[in-house]
Amino acid sequence: MKIKIDKSKNDQLREGNEVLISEGEGSVCPGKILNEYLLGMNISPSSSDLIFRQLVKTKASHKLAARDKPICYSTFRDHLRKTLGNSALDPTIYGTHSFRSGGASKAANSDVKERAFQRHGRWKSLSAKDGYVKDGISARLSVSKSLGL
Repeated sequence: MKIKIDKSKNDQLREGNEVLISEGEGSVCPGKILNEYLLGMNISPSSSDLIFRQLVKTKASHKLAARDKPICYSTFRDHLRKTLGNSALDPTIYGTHSFRSGGASKAANSDVKERAFQRHGRWKSLSAKDGYVKDGISARLSVSKSLGL
């Protein structure tokens, strides 16, 4: 799946970007979740419309309809916390950056090439990316193991 990002706050050259997402097997596969969302919102996967946008209740049908305005951060955060509240996770300790950090850490600890996941995460510099990555135990232990003592 390819997602085109026309502009974002960290796109200093205003060139946009594309993010590629492969479809996995698990129930938390981002590709599967996005396809389910698109189906539920009656959005064609090839549409150039905004995918995440404001929802409003229509008076006539009392159903939700989409506006052509982007969803705001606080709306997304509130929806995320509501969704997490339905699981065993504590929604008060997670924000949208938790997923960015978790994704970067998982990629780094799964031996994804650094350049690839830096580009995927749209970090301008290594130091910006490194602030999100938490090394796993095996990576941390590899330092002392490599000493051969």
